[in-house]
Amino acid sequence: MSNMQTTDKPTLAYASLALGIIAIAAFLVPIAAWILGAAGLVTGFLAYRKPGMAKLAQIGMTVSFVGILAGVYYFSTIIAG
Repeated sequence: MSNMQTTDKPTLAYASLALGIIAIAAFLVPIAAWILGAAGLVTGFLAYRKPGMAKLAQIGMTVSFVGILAGVYYFSTIIAG
């Protein structure tokens, strides 16, 4: 064993943020926005559990949730007619 401390890279947090941004951009295809937003929420939650990535993970989860809401809104307007 070594005494070197390992630092976690915020890859999951950045992935959550990227998935959320793509979900917002893909709101014209509601199913894509829902899937990408859900994936962003899951990766954000996994990143949130690591100590150094909590803030970026929260931002990623928020953006992903907004992507899901945008998809739901657009789907509702299509159905309403």
